Amino acid sequence: MKSAVFIFTILSVLFSNATAQLADDTWKEEEDNTESWYTYWGVGYASVSYPSALQVLIDYLNKQDGVDNTSIALDMLGFYWHIAPKTIAGIIINTAGDRFTYNGEYFQLNQYIYGGSVIHYMGERFGSGFFLRADAGLAKLVIQDSDGNSTGSDSGFGFLAGGGWSIDFGGTRMLLNVNYAIRNIESEKYSVLGFSIGGLF
Repeated sequence: MKSAVFIFTILSVLFSNATAQLADDTWKEEEDNTESWYTYWGVGYASVSYPSALQVLIDYLNKQDGVDNTSIALDMLGFYWHIAPKTIAGIIINTAGDRFTYNGEYFQLNQYIYGGSVIHYMGERFGSGFFLRADAGLAKLVIQDSDGNSTGSDSGFGFLAGGGWSIDFGGTRMLLNVNYAIRNIESEKYSVLGFSIGGLF
């Protein structure tokens, strides 16, 4: 009986050492393809939806002759660090700008999420292939016009979920994104479907 316990103990130690070595080798392989920190920036097209009363006004404006509407999606000031070999977490500002221009004058509605963010790669290596992203944080709406006026809302809560495909150029990753963001601001819901391209450096 003592011999069986002794053999089991030896096998357990050997197995745990082998497992630990395998984990170390996997992490070392991932470290060869990673940095200590990253910055992320992105730009693209935004399809914006507003609360019903405001959406009626937006739809009316879009039907008027001479009114130009430009909508963009932006990710800026993103900073990330590894929390696992294929997962990074950090902070970022996600925004959508919706500008209406007529005879050289404009007004613009900007939506923001100032929040935490996580990006996880689903494939075998960090920086390549399919990835998922989730953000959450404070949300805000700011209205600006060509006269320099600016009005901001109270802070609310925003959430973003998305994903896409990443191409690793060796130290620089190009991310092709599809993201959906919801912002609850002053008891109203604003949503944005964004298609963007970004750089993770």
